[in-house]
Amino acid sequence: MALLNLIKERDSIVNNKSTAPGIIEAKKRTWEEIVLKFNALNPDQQPRSSKQLKRSYDHVKRKCLS
Repeated sequence: MALLNLIKERDSIVNNKSTAPGIIEAKKRTWEEIVLKFNALNPDQQPRSSKQLKRSYDHVKRKCLS
């Protein structure tokens, strides 16, 4: 749920389908912000990478949000 809440705040960037260079860079920065906040909210867990969090989000989107 923490991941979904962090993404919800940045939904317009995370779910933007554009491939424009500015959007791609904004997505990278946004995912890094999400990683930092997610790891700060879960200090007792092993730190997650942006790749791991993206995969988790994609899985949740496919299973629950469709």
